[in-house]
Amino acid sequence: MKRYFLFILIGFGSAIYSENSTIEDCIKIEENEKRLACFDLVTQAAVENIKNIKKPEVAIPIKTQRKTIAQKLKDQVKDFGLTKKQRKEVLEITSIITRLKLQNNYNLLVVLENGQTWRSVEKIRRVRMKEGQTVKISEGLVSGYSLKVVDKKIAIRVKRIK
Repeated sequence: MKRYFLFILIGFGSAIYSENSTIEDCIKIEENEKRLACFDLVTQAAVENIKNIKKPEVAIPIKTQRKTIAQKLKDQVKDFGLTKKQRKEVLEITSIITRLKLQNNYNLLVVLENGQTWRSVEKIRRVRMKEGQTVKISEGLVSGYSLKVVDKKIAIRVKRIK
C-alpha cells in the first residue's frame, strides 16, 4: 500500500515540480502532501545517481579463484588425519585395504586404496582384518582416529603416518 501511495505522490510531484528542485525549495512548500512529494522526488533522484555509479572491476588472479566443491572435498580427504585444521570439515573417510603388515613391535600397518598409510596405536597380536576389506576411519570422541571394518565388529585406534 505504501508503494502505491509513494508512486501516486511521485507522479503528482513530477507533474507539479521539476526535477531540478532542491531540498531548500521543498522546505518552502506549506502543504504537507506537496512538500512530501517534493522530498520524494529529490531523494529519488539522489538514489538513482548513487545506483548509477559503477564500481571498478578488479581482476582476480587465477591462483586465488575459488576451488570447486569436488576439488575441496578431494583435498580434505587427501589431508584427513594429518592436520587438525582439516579435521572439522571431513568427519570420516571410507576406503579399501590394499596392504596389511604386522610390524615387529606388534603395531599393524594399514595401506588404503587412496594412498594413505595408517598405523595402529595399540598393540595387536592377532590380525582379524584382511586385504580387500572396506574400512571406515573416523574421529574418536576425545582424540585420535578409529579404523572400523564395515559390517564387522572390528575396530582399532590408528594414527596417520603418510
